[in-house]
Amino acid sequence: MTLADLLPRLDAVRARGNGRWSARCPAHADRTPSLSISEGERGLLLKCFAGCSLDEICAALVLRVADLYYDRRPDPAALAEARRRREAREHKDRAAGCHAETLRDAEQVILAARGLDIARWSNEQLDQAMGAIAAAHAVLSEEGDYYERVRTL
Repeated sequence: MTLADLLPRLDAVRARGNGRWSARCPAHADRTPSLSISEGERGLLLKCFAGCSLDEICAALVLRVADLYYDRRPDPAALAEARRRREAREHKDRAAGCHAETLRDAEQVILAARGLDIARWSNEQLDQAMGAIAAAHAVLSEEGDYYERVRTL
């Protein structure tokens, strides 16, 4: 079974980004979508955050747990594609996390530079501080460009 086969069987399906979906869990009365759906390397991954078991979810959908697997013997092309998508998601998540840390560091440099008494600093100390401030400013000014690039990954 594929994601395209499963989603029409569910209610209130919404894309959550990064290849993840949410829907109302068919195993219990659900007003707010509590079922998470995503693609794994060998099959579909389902999790009900209200606590329904996978067996209960499959029974409500008139499926066997085995039906959630793409195939008993994974198709090498499908496996490679699933792995490529997962690695792309992980790369995007890592890049966003690294960038967030870099932004926090740059903001701290700028904030720390405010109100400094530089009257007694040597030229070398002043050059180092100005270099750090200029680098932090460059990071913060490129923030919009960065998010535009990451969104296209």
